[in-house]
This record gives sequence, C-alpha cells and structure tokens, in this order.
Amino acid sequence: MKDAVLTSRLFITSRENLSGMLIFATLVMALLDSFALAELTSAASLTAWGFVALEFSRLTHKQRLPIYLLLGAGTLFAAWAWWAGAHFSVMDLLSEHLKLAMLLAAVNFIRLSTRLHTASGQPGMRSFVTTLGGMHLLSSVANFSSMLLVGEQLKRDARLSALSSIILARGFSLAVLWSPFLSILPLVLEQVPGTSLHSIYPFTLGLALFGLFFTLLDARLRHGTELAHYEGYPLTRATLSLPMALIAAILTVSWLWPSLSTVAVVSLMALTTPLLLLCLRNGPTSALKQGASHILNRLADTRGEISLFLSAGFLAAAVKACLNAGLFSLPFTDTSPHVAVLVMWSITLLAHLGIHQFALVAIFAGMLADVTTSPTQMAIAYIMATSISMSGSLFSGVNFILQARFNCTGRGILRTNLPYSFMMLLAATALIYMMQLLGIH
Repeated sequence: MKDAVLTSRLFITSRENLSGMLIFATLVMALLDSFALAELTSAASLTAWGFVALEFSRLTHKQRLPIYLLLGAGTLFAAWAWWAGAHFSVMDLLSEHLKLAMLLAAVNFIRLSTRLHTASGQPGMRSFVTTLGGMHLLSSVANFSSMLLVGEQLKRDARLSALSSIILARGFSLAVLWSPFLSILPLVLEQVPGTSLHSIYPFTLGLALFGLFFTLLDARLRHGTELAHYEGYPLTRATLSLPMALIAAILTVSWLWPSLSTVAVVSLMALTTPLLLLCLRNGPTSALKQGASHILNRLADTRGEISLFLSAGFLAAAVKACLNAGLFSLPFTDTSPHVAVLVMWSITLLAHLGIHQFALVAIFAGMLADVTTSPTQMAIAYIMATSISMSGSLFSGVNFILQARFNCTGRGILRTNLPYSFMMLLAATALIYMMQLLGIH
C-alpha cells in the first residue's frame, strides 16, 4: 500500500514538473516571437496545448465544464467553416490566445517576491480604508494570490465578515479595470483593433476611483456598526512598492515605445523583476534555485486560467472563420454607444447566469473585431463587464474563493454586491454616452 502511494506521488510530481517545463517553454518562445526575435508561434502553441492536455485531469469539474463547452462549440463552428470552404489552419485556432497564456505564466512568477508587511493602526474607518487600498494595489500584480494572502489575515473563526469580503471582492475586481498584469486589459488590447493603454486609462482609472468611493459610502451606510470597530490588515509601503513600481514602468515603456506589444512588455517585466529582486536579496545562485523550483513545482498552478483562455480563443477563432466565410452576419455594421452598452449589460447578465466572463469577452470581441468603429467605448464595455462580474457573479473565480476558502454564503455575496454592481453598470453606461458626446470613440 505504501509503495502504491509513493508511486502515485512520484507520478504526480513528475507530471507537475513536465507541465511546468512545458508552460515555461511556451512563455519563453512566445516572448521571443512577440519581440520578433524568432518565428515560434506554432511551436509555442503546441507546447501550450500540450500543457493543457497534461493538466486537464487535475482541473475541477467546475473548471472543466466551460472548457468542454468552449471546445465543443469551437469544433462545431470550425467544422461548419471548413465545410463551407473557409481558408484557415488548425494552428490559427490553437494560437488565438497564445499571448494571454504567455502573460498568465509570466505573472505567476510575481508571487516569488510578494511579501506582506502590516502596519499598526486603530480599528475603524481608517483601518478599513487602508486595508481596501492595500488590497487593491497588491491585487494589481499578485492576481488571485492577493485574495488568499490578505484573506487569511482578515478571517475570524474561519470566516470573513461582510466588510472583509467587500475588501477582497471589490479590491480585486476594481484592480481589473486598470492593471495590465491582470488578464482582461491585455485581452482587450489584443482583441479590439485601435485600442491603446493610454487611451483607455483615463476612463478605467476614473471608474476604479468611483468604485472605491462608492464602496466607502456603501460600507458607511450599510455596515456602519461593524465599520466603527473594524480591524483590518493595513499594508506597508514595502509591500506595495513592487506593484507601484511595475505599473509605473509599464506606463513609461508604453509611452516611450508605443509600437511594442503591451502584453509582451508586461510579460517580460513580470518574469524578470521578481528574479532580479531575488538576486538582490539572496544572490544569483539562490535566485536561480528558487526560480527553477517555481517552474517545476508551482508554475502548473496556472492550469485553470490558461486552459480557459486557450479554449475561449479556439472558439473565437472558429467563429471568426465562419464570419469571414459569410456563413452568418452581425445585426450591425459598426459600433456605437448603444452597442457598447448592450454588450456590457449582456456580458454581465450572462456571467451572472454562469458563463465565464473571460470567455464571453473573447467571443464578443472576436465577433465584433471587424465592425468595431468605436474601440475605446467597446474596450470600456468589455473591461467594466468583467470587473462587475468578478465581484458580483457567484460563478466567478473571486466568489469561488470566498465561498470555498472563507465560507461566505452565496446569498450573502449577492446581498452585499448587487447594489454595487447595479451602480457600477449605471456609471459605466453614463460614461460611455458621455464619451460619445465628447467625440471620444
């Protein structure tokens, strides 16, 4: 019996090691390809899908179900397009979201240099504000790890209070609006023609600030008694210096060299910065050992997101093949504020019904790419719908963590976040129509 258990553990470890090497090879080859140093799209796509195949059995049922649906629908659309004589290759389907797989693998390295340092503070409003702000900034680079790191410090008796769940859910989801290290902004930059980081930022940052302000007002009005005695987990500047430095570096590079791919720049910095910090702290030998250990033992943790994004890209590419073949047409030939608002509300509603918001954005953006005449408005719609769905939908990764790890109830999550979700949708709707009046498309 002991031999069987040992053999099983060795098999799991060796598979995890191979998976880590496959996705790291994907990351390196995709980076070289993105910077036009080598033509490696096909090779990187094959290693990426090899990683998905190797790790698929380790996904949970909830993770596998949308992937089955995406791949199944993509296969049907691809078969329809092929039958109608459309010209496309299998590699066109497999490589659609390769750069996003590269980004997700690269961002995973940031956890190597993420450390929490707490500051002392008095309970109450100030503690809530500083904890929310720290969580928001940490989330911008640490992804879902931030929820686990901060959530473990906020839970009491294995549960989170209403205010603590608000900090985790909204602190994270509002960072989605502006952080290039989270998935949706790079997806939009890649999928929506005519967009740029600097054209989107004034509006997404404004919406993030509005969301934070509304959260403070909401906490005071609906949770005033708890707020008066709230003990949070304020983070120090030492913890938040890495996120702020990385974001500043990305903005500087995109301003100085706008022709560079934002996704490629973000991926390169996410990979190299933690390793450089480890070199400075512990020396190059220790940094290389930690980096190698991370590749072999932790990099495969990206299996869920990478599998989902590649599957969504497969479907999006198949749908585009059908559109190019003229098999069906869209009900409009250009985009407008009405289209942007309709898409934003539709994605939010469908995500609340259980369809993953990233897959929805990939599908809508893929279908509308050739008719998008107001790219900034459409980008705001996609990003905002994703942010709202991540905090409000019971099927989002954010709320899965709240329910599974911190014992929050679905009813409690909905009661806490529905007013916020509705208000953010109204604010984004008003912003999109205001952009049209100002001539910003």
